[in-house]
Amino acid sequence: MRSLEAYQSAINEALVTRLQSDEFAEPSGLYEPCKYILQNGGKRVRASLVLLASKMFSGSYSSAMSVALAFETFHNFTLIHDDIMDKASIRRGKPTVHTKWDENTAILSGDAVMIIAYLFFEESGTFVPQLFKLLNKTALEVCEGQQYDVDLENAALSDSIVSEPMYLKMIELKTSVLLAACLKAGAIVGGASKEDADKIYEIGRLIGIAFQLQDDVLDTYGNEQTFGKKIGGDIRVNKKTYLLIQALQSLQGAEKQQLLQLMSDSSIDETDKFNKVVALYNSVDVKSKTVAVITDYFRQAQTILDSIQIADIQKEELKTFMSELLSREY
Repeated sequence: MRSLEAYQSAINEALVTRLQSDEFAEPSGLYEPCKYILQNGGKRVRASLVLLASKMFSGSYSSAMSVALAFETFHNFTLIHDDIMDKASIRRGKPTVHTKWDENTAILSGDAVMIIAYLFFEESGTFVPQLFKLLNKTALEVCEGQQYDVDLENAALSDSIVSEPMYLKMIELKTSVLLAACLKAGAIVGGASKEDADKIYEIGRLIGIAFQLQDDVLDTYGNEQTFGKKIGGDIRVNKKTYLLIQALQSLQGAEKQQLLQLMSDSSIDETDKFNKVVALYNSVDVKSKTVAVITDYFRQAQTILDSIQIADIQKEELKTFMSELLSREY
């Protein structure tokens, strides 16, 4: 995201400086995996939103850096444990922590990364009580979202849990509440009123849901060069997505049964399966329906942003960020 490049650079520099301090030197068996995940690339979107929101209300982000590092560290803690649960071997093009070391090391280092996040939060001075309350609420919600994701993954396609409301609830808790909390934390440090801090939280919640729905669309209809990975992965592994749920709601009779069969069969040729599933999606126009939902989430977020009583120039970076998200290529 070009709108976040300056923030990303500042975050990377601050994070490397902190992690190379004596505070996180020994025992190396604990801290090396921590440094590995925290310095292993990443777009720093969440931390950047903390700085962006702080600057939006105060004109500067310098006082929000420790809070940004805290949220970035917390996010990476969740990734370590998610990778163990998902048995993922690659993260950001490199071996995951539990693959490079082992599961026990990853669990312990993940715990340490979470505690490091708390240490960074302690540096936020008078904002500590507010920010800890926000983090703890968000952390528990992320855990709830992860459990709903597991529940959906384990459910049969015919189960009642596989529904649009449950899917939206899952992605809200697993993904969007953290984006929302980052924006709100930056706003708090930047001196925003409670009303404006709550508004910017809602903006983050809305664009976070839209972002995840976009990923669902991009995985099936995206341009591989701009999306950054091979499309069709969700269909290949029978993943339950918004597109699939929409299609199951719209299809009838033999076509619905065909989709159910295709999405429960791992033996069919991958290319043939992808083409047949996409043809069924297209027959009920799930792409345009989903894009319309995404656009509406952004419209709602923009309406809230317009209602915040600060100068338009102060909103410009967030508007640009939202525009970049909305214009991701399908």
